Amino acid sequence: MGIFDSFKKFREGSKQKSYEKCGDTLKNQVTTKEQRLEAIDGLSSGPAEQVIPQLLKRFDIVIDHGLQDNREKEMISELILGHKEAAKPFVRNAVKNLKRISWPLKMSEKLFVHEEYVSILLENLVDEFVGFDDSVQERNIEIMLALKEVSHPDIVSKVKNQLKCRDESVRIAAVECLEAQSKHEAEAKSLIMELASHPLTDDNSRFIGLVRSIAQRHQWV
Repeated sequence: MGIFDSFKKFREGSKQKSYEKCGDTLKNQVTTKEQRLEAIDGLSSGPAEQVIPQLLKRFDIVIDHGLQDNREKEMISELILGHKEAAKPFVRNAVKNLKRISWPLKMSEKLFVHEEYVSILLENLVDEFVGFDDSVQERNIEIMLALKEVSHPDIVSKVKNQLKCRDESVRIAAVECLEAQSKHEAEAKSLIMELASHPLTDDNSRFIGLVRSIAQRHQWV
């Protein structure tokens, strides 16, 4: 290896460490706004494979100031989307692995064609209800909120499994998603009607109350 090659390798390693330092700043809950904005600026240019993984770290924390939190995530989203095709594998991986996925889902909708976007949503909807894993339940709710806005024949068969979850918020998100799908899929209406026939108890009053209000709103009863 010549002197030029050694220097080039040294520069590349230095840049990578700089990107990682910016990423560490973005995932640190106690950083200041100024520090985070400086880190975002430091990641505003560079190879997709080096900067996007660092930018994505910001989506897994929430700062107290909601408006500023949203602004920073909008800035990062635009930077990632600017990489276009190169951003796709990183965004897809973020939907699969991050705890908080609302922003990766928004980016997915813009990056991928409809069929691929729906496929990403469905493949990340978890059916195995082991205990009360809050992060899994929150991810499932986010995915079902996104599924409400699209249509596909496979949505009902996948979402109906969420009605078995012990968490009421998940079941509510599932029935609201099924309501949206009932415009196109008869099975969705049948599932809601079946639920509406269940007895009302202290344990399910909120959920069954919602189900019955949906049935009444559409004049299915």
